[in-house]
Amino acid sequence: MGNNQPPIRIFTTVFNGLAREIINNCGISLPYDARLNPDDKPPKIYPVKALWDTGATGSAVTPKVAKLLGLIPSTKANVQHADGISLQNVYHVNIYLPNKVVVPFVKVTECKNIIGNFGIIIGMDIISLGDFAITNVGKKTTFSFRMPSLKTIDFVKEYNETYHKPIIAEKKPGRNDPCYCGSGLKYKNCHGKGNQK
Repeated sequence: MGNNQPPIRIFTTVFNGLAREIINNCGISLPYDARLNPDDKPPKIYPVKALWDTGATGSAVTPKVAKLLGLIPSTKANVQHADGISLQNVYHVNIYLPNKVVVPFVKVTECKNIIGNFGIIIGMDIISLGDFAITNVGKKTTFSFRMPSLKTIDFVKEYNETYHKPIIAEKKPGRNDPCYCGSGLKYKNCHGKGNQK
């Protein structure tokens, strides 16, 4: 891999049973990038559970998490949710996914009336940074994510290249061969009559 290539960051989570929601143990902190602020002390990282939601355009935090970090809103934005549209606070944070996968300076909105065992919603703003796959084999759900995106995941192409055996045309019978229909006649006197030249 060349020096200009960003590092590949990957993690996989396996759930016993078929998962009805994808929740990971993650971390969250105030925004920070050691490359931009080498002399600053890194902020405290708070453990939090994150729900992956492909239906969410952007990532979000609960009011409880915003209060825990002492987040100060940079602005407000209209957010569409199950109850309609409401004006919500907008913050900037670092999100720490499993296996040391860090997404710095994420713009998040505050969730409204969240019910669930999580403090962050991971939306399409983060999901679209990489490759996102969920499989359900052997009564276990396996969720895998990598950044940046490396290749297209195409199950149809994979099936055609791995499992699908192309149909090979059968050899056409000769004029004097027995007809394939089982009549006992020669092909030229049965189903080959219309094909004679």
